[in-house]
Amino acid sequence: MKTTATKQKASGKATPGVPMKMDAPPGTEDRLAYIATAAYYKAEARGFMPGQELDDWLEAEAKFRGAEGH
Repeated sequence: MKTTATKQKASGKATPGVPMKMDAPPGTEDRLAYIATAAYYKAEARGFMPGQELDDWLEAEAKFRGAEGH
């Protein structure tokens, strides 16, 4: 998820409409990498047939949450 804010000039004033990348919370990249990899293997196991990509992702997310103990 990308969060945007306004970028500030050296003077401290915001420049309207200029997006600024915010740092992601710790562990977010690892979490997304795990989920994406698990979803890929789910898709591979079913022969990459289209139409179930969201289900693959949601199942991988649920598996990750279960592994975290949430």
